[in-house]
Amino acid sequence: MTTCDIYGTTFKTAQGLAGHKRLRHGPDRLIEDMGSALTGKQLRRKVLNRVGEKLADTLAEAIMQIHGQDIWEACLDELAAQGLDLRSAGSYGSVKAIIVAAGQSDQLLPLTSDRPDSLLEIGNKTILSRELENLRACGIRDIAIVRGYRGDMIKYPAIRYYENEDYGSTGILSSLFYAKAEMDSDFIFCYSDIVYTREVLDLLLQDQSDVSVVVDTAWEDHYRQRKQHPVSEAELVRVEGDRVAEIGRNIIPPQEAHGEFIGLAKFSKRGAETLKVIHDWATLDYSGRPFHTSPSVDKASFTDLIQELVDQGYPVRHIDITGGWAEIDTVEDFDRVKSQFQTILKLN
Repeated sequence: MTTCDIYGTTFKTAQGLAGHKRLRHGPDRLIEDMGSALTGKQLRRKVLNRVGEKLADTLAEAIMQIHGQDIWEACLDELAAQGLDLRSAGSYGSVKAIIVAAGQSDQLLPLTSDRPDSLLEIGNKTILSRELENLRACGIRDIAIVRGYRGDMIKYPAIRYYENEDYGSTGILSSLFYAKAEMDSDFIFCYSDIVYTREVLDLLLQDQSDVSVVVDTAWEDHYRQRKQHPVSEAELVRVEGDRVAEIGRNIIPPQEAHGEFIGLAKFSKRGAETLKVIHDWATLDYSGRPFHTSPSVDKASFTDLIQELVDQGYPVRHIDITGGWAEIDTVEDFDRVKSQFQTILKLN
C-alpha cells in the first residue's frame, strides 16, 4: 500500500503511481486507475471533490513529487497528445513566486493557535491553496515558500521551502530574504494572508515594469467593515502619474491616498537585482537605527524597502484594481470573508 499526499489530502492507493508504463495510457486511464485503487467510495468522493476541476493539474504535481522530473516531462507529453496541454495553462512559466508565510497574527487567535495563518480555510480551501492555484493557473510552477510559525504544517508538493526560525523577532522583509537565492529571475512576491482572483494576478503579470505593486483604489470600502484593523495599519499608497511616490503604514493621510497595497508585487530580473543591492546597502547603512516605518531593517516591512527604492529614484509602478481581493488579518476579517467570499472577490 502506498500513501500519497496531494495538496494536503492524504489517501492510499493499492499500487500508487508506480511505473512509467501506466502514464502511457493517457489522462483518462490514469484518472480511472487512481479512482479504482482508492480504498472506499466515500474516500474516493472526498479526494475527487477536493481537487475538483484541478484534478489533472493535481495528478501531474503528484507524479512529479513521487517520480521526478523525467516522469513529469513524459506525463506532460502524453497529456498533450491526448488533448490536455498543461504547459499552455498559463504563459508565465519563466516567472518564479515567493510566498512569505512565516509570521503569526495575534489578532487571529485563537483560530491560529494550532496552525499557520495561511492554513485557515476560506470556502473549503486554505488561503495558501488558493494562492497556489492562482499561480499555477497562470503557468507559474517554480514556487518557494518561507515558513516560520508552525511551518511543519505547510507541506505542499513540488514547492521549495525556506525556514525563518527567528520569525518571532523579525519582520516580513527578513523572511523574504531567506529566499534570496530565488531572486535570480522575474518573480512574484506575495503575502500569505490574502485571497485574490486570478484576474488580479493576470493584470500584474501583464505589466512589463521592473518593479510593480498591486494597489486597490477602492480600499476604503474594506475599512468601513473593519473595526479590529484600523486604517492606521493599512499600507497606503500615494502616486505621481503611474509611479508610486509613497507607500507604507501610517505615513499618508487617508484623504491623500490613491489606494492600498494588497501584498502582491512583481519584479523583473533587473528589478530583483536592484532589490537585492538596495537591501544589502540598507542592512549596512541603517544598522542600529530605524528604517522608514520600522525600528530596524531586521524588523522591517516589505513596503519599507519599496519606499527605499522610491527614495533612491528607482521607478515603482502601481497596478490599480477595485476589489477582487481580501486580507485576513483578524478574526473579524476571517468571519467576514468566509461569509461573503463570492461577493468580496468580485473584481470591478
